[in-house]
Amino acid sequence: MIRQREGQPISHWQRTLALPPITAVSLVLCATTAIGTERDYTAAFEDAFNMTMPPAWSQNYPATQIIGNLYDVGGYDLSSFLITSDAGHILINTGLEGSAAMIENNLKSLGLRMADIKILLTTQAHFDHTADLALIKEQTGARLLATEADKSFLEDGGLSDPLIGGIESFRPVSVDGVIADGDVIELGDIRLGVLEHPGHTEGSASYAMTITESGDSYDVLVVNMAYINDGVNVAIKPTYHGIATDFKKTFESQRELSPDIWVSSHKSTYGFHGKHAPGQTYDPRAFYDPAGYIEAVRLHEVTFVNKVYDELLGKIADESKTDDNSDVK
Repeated sequence: MIRQREGQPISHWQRTLALPPITAVSLVLCATTAIGTERDYTAAFEDAFNMTMPPAWSQNYPATQIIGNLYDVGGYDLSSFLITSDAGHILINTGLEGSAAMIENNLKSLGLRMADIKILLTTQAHFDHTADLALIKEQTGARLLATEADKSFLEDGGLSDPLIGGIESFRPVSVDGVIADGDVIELGDIRLGVLEHPGHTEGSASYAMTITESGDSYDVLVVNMAYINDGVNVAIKPTYHGIATDFKKTFESQRELSPDIWVSSHKSTYGFHGKHAPGQTYDPRAFYDPAGYIEAVRLHEVTFVNKVYDELLGKIADESKTDDNSDVK
């Protein structure tokens, strides 16, 4: 139930968004046709944008206990988080197409069943974290919950995404309930707080909880960092209306948080492979990294400020060229 209270670089394909309009439209039409015929969203997307998915996005990685009842059951880079309880489990994110089988195998290695997943969540409505949501929803009967802003992207398969829309980049999936900042998702003894952290997508979200392990309590955060994809504009000709304000709100919110342990949508984002190795003995403090969280938020905010600065300088330069040309007789 939801109790009401009293947001990795993929620049190698996003650069193609600068294609001439006619070429871009042709790619979209081709991709839409291929998707409609074969239902191979990944291949169609790669064809449309002339790119190849990073190998780390489809590579498996053994299920890893982060702390307590929180596990990363995703791949080598794309994280899928499982939060377990006696009443069923919550799964946050999938990966690319085909990730459902990988997730299921990782659950089996923990002695758990896919059928016991009761709630599905996302940190952001991009294809690399949502592609198998529809399949897992069918397999398990789980309820998909999402923020209002990301609901439309999930239900149209990313078609209306302001950055990479125009084609279905993943199989559309129906949303069963809308969550908002301050909500608490409850399942068994799980109490998962919802934090809206928009910017990366309009409806990006993070999730907070407290986990007690060996008598010690840890503030744990599944966070969607405010990463700015290549091709996104935040100040001049913004990718979507209000994006700069959204990023600022997210930074304000994330600065106020002080998690002991934090994880994110990409393992590379939270330094997973520097904190864990396959076969490593479980250590509840392996991912303890409050300083790393503060530094990550700071670096993303610096990137945002620099992005705004660069866009404004670009506008000034363009206006200067226009003025110079107008003076030519």
